[in-house]
Amino acid sequence: MTVLAPVNDLLQEMADSLDTLALLQQRELNAIVDRQHADVNLITADKDKVLTRINELDQQLNQHPDKEQLKDDPELSEAVAVIQKNLKEVQHQSQVNEHVVQSTLNSIEQLKQTILQSARKDSLTYNSKGKIR
Repeated sequence: MTVLAPVNDLLQEMADSLDTLALLQQRELNAIVDRQHADVNLITADKDKVLTRINELDQQLNQHPDKEQLKDDPELSEAVAVIQKNLKEVQHQSQVNEHVVQSTLNSIEQLKQTILQSARKDSLTYNSKGKIR
């Protein structure tokens, strides 16, 4: 038989995990802006672990026999409200990071196209009649 953690312990771990995720997202944004691509990959792996744990905690809370305490107990319902607020902030930051990544990828693609066009111009050759080959 599995021993269930108390609801308040699960909530605290959820809050701590969201705080960790928020810090990882800030580190990710800084790494993207600073073009530290290796760091971005490491941070992404850490984020995946934290997200997996958050999902596990959410499932445990949803299946917990004492989950009604989350609504009935004023302290726990306030903790739930804070967690929901933090979750929205984390989701917003995730969208911001995604936008920055997309903008960075677009800039890289534009630079690539510019370099390729420039290389094509430099590689033009002419035949004996002065026409481009």
